[in-house]
Amino acid sequence: MTRSDFLGFGVMGAIVGAILTIPPVAFVLGPIIKTDVLGDSNVGSGWQEVGPVSEVPVEEPVDFVVNFPLQQVYGTKAIENPNVQNSESKFTLRNAIWLSWKAPIKEQGRQGSNGDVIGKPQRPAILDEKSEGFTESEREEIMSKLNVLSNSCAHLGCPVRWFPEKQLYLCPCHGGLYDINGGWVGGPPPRGMYRYTEAEVRENGKLYVKHKFNIEKGLDKQEPYVV
Repeated sequence: MTRSDFLGFGVMGAIVGAILTIPPVAFVLGPIIKTDVLGDSNVGSGWQEVGPVSEVPVEEPVDFVVNFPLQQVYGTKAIENPNVQNSESKFTLRNAIWLSWKAPIKEQGRQGSNGDVIGKPQRPAILDEKSEGFTESEREEIMSKLNVLSNSCAHLGCPVRWFPEKQLYLCPCHGGLYDINGGWVGGPPPRGMYRYTEAEVRENGKLYVKHKFNIEKGLDKQEPYVV
């Protein structure tokens, strides 16, 4: 075998090796590329119904459970059930959402109200008159006074609970504390509770949300853990 033949076989072997290696590597790294580089999400981007805002009491938060459609970015949109003809198995992400009326605060900080609540929550007066059929201006007023919070603690994701005697949200895992607005009060969480950034009240009096949160660059880049 001549030297040129040896080099030729070496180049050909490298090409064949690359052809055989690239597809598996791309398959393995595909989800990371789609989520971290392209910004794709496993959770559907559509609107989901939460519940009627008229059911939110004046001074206490109330929780609603929402099932967001879930689709892994490297999966298929549907998986057929072999036991049932022409059927599909749908996957959902179950989230609990805390709704409450905003309480006045001394100063708005990066992490929320930072435990400086200085008054009682303020429920829109229009809800004393009706529970649906709101005009656009009425819906804007309601949204301006409504807290729409994930129940996932900003520390390690444990579901927080509201303690009426303390007037605080408490994380049972590591003692994170938040006020009724979701602002950080104490404990290990690096920020306040995650707030849904795309939420709207419609004419039927119900709140709808998308699975998007007030996440900033840096420490806030971590999304809420699922519940």
